[in-house]
Amino acid sequence: MTDEERIEHYLIRSGLSPQSVEALRPDFPRWIRRLRERGVDQVPSSPLTADGIAGNELLLLIKQGSKDRDSNMEHELRNLTRVRRYKL
Repeated sequence: MTDEERIEHYLIRSGLSPQSVEALRPDFPRWIRRLRERGVDQVPSSPLTADGIAGNELLLLIKQGSKDRDSNMEHELRNLTRVRRYKL
């Protein structure tokens, strides 16, 4: 299974509709590069099999790619994934 297929399975198992997954598909190559840069060697195919780091990184990418943005959740995920120094 390719990394792009794993992301697709992850999104579907996270509850996204096929239409939402299709809309995010052009972002998959960038997401894969980002995950590699952040130390995620294997893209999980399900939220149930994801470790904390991979799950949080993917969730941040999903939230940032969503049409319905949640700035508070994204802020907390950036803190968790240490995209930047922790801020209150």
